[in-house]
Amino acid sequence: MNYARPIGLLLVLVLTLAASSAWARLVTDEMGRQVKVPAQPQRIIGLTPSLTEVVFALGLGERAVGATTWADYPPAARKLTRVGPYVSPNLERILALKPDLVLINKDGNPPWLVDRLGELGVPVYVTVPTVPQDLPAGLERLGDLLGAPQAGRRLADKLRREMEQVAARLRGVKPRPTLMVIGSHPLVSVGPETMNGHLLTMAGAKNIAAGINQRWPRLNLEYITEAKPQVIILSTMERGQNLERDLTYWRTLPGVGDRPGVRVEWISSDLIDRPGPRMGQGLEELARLVHPERFTPEAKP
Repeated sequence: MNYARPIGLLLVLVLTLAASSAWARLVTDEMGRQVKVPAQPQRIIGLTPSLTEVVFALGLGERAVGATTWADYPPAARKLTRVGPYVSPNLERILALKPDLVLINKDGNPPWLVDRLGELGVPVYVTVPTVPQDLPAGLERLGDLLGAPQAGRRLADKLRREMEQVAARLRGVKPRPTLMVIGSHPLVSVGPETMNGHLLTMAGAKNIAAGINQRWPRLNLEYITEAKPQVIILSTMERGQNLERDLTYWRTLPGVGDRPGVRVEWISSDLIDRPGPRMGQGLEELARLVHPERFTPEAKP
């Protein structure tokens, strides 16, 4: 009896089942879309710096094959192939890397990209980070998605603890009028419903731009002078001499930064703009800038 044919057919069946099992998971992303993804994604592209950072924080950096222009943390992420800026990534570069999973941020990446990649057979998982309090659950979901559930829970638990510790430090504080500047030319601040706006509230600040119904309001000096901020926090892309120039400008600005008791500070935009595992660190640093008196050795939570 010739056993070669049935054995050959069995082998084909096993290989087929093995291949299909790698794509057997159906997950729901944060937009409510059902997506078929590999059980263990091996070629991942995060299309924002924060999503690339999460992949590395989960211990899966060796599976990342591409990143956007400004994805620079951790340092190992700088070695990844660039696919362009997150607001306009290059589709051809993405496809050339043959990803088996692309991670997208709903608010950061162009809307057309989700549908186009889907049409081309590339699995896309969309994240929708809206408020800092939702980030721990998002880290858990990404851990499950990428096959690292325990690492996801560890990151989530750490972020929750950091947020709780800041809240304990600030218990009972009076919100301090604060201006956050994210762009100098033109002068751009943050609205209350942005991630930065929520972080300001959690840091014990009274956002002077909260009354303007815009996500990224452009303010004039007359408005700022009338609002009388006690703290001015720069979180721009400027560094080095340009940053020193801007700090000096605000500290000497008549009727604003030169008023008695007004403090002008700086915080790295990476810590508060990127909805990822370092946002707890960013929140604490922001709270220290707004309420330094609550973070002295004598001040106990």
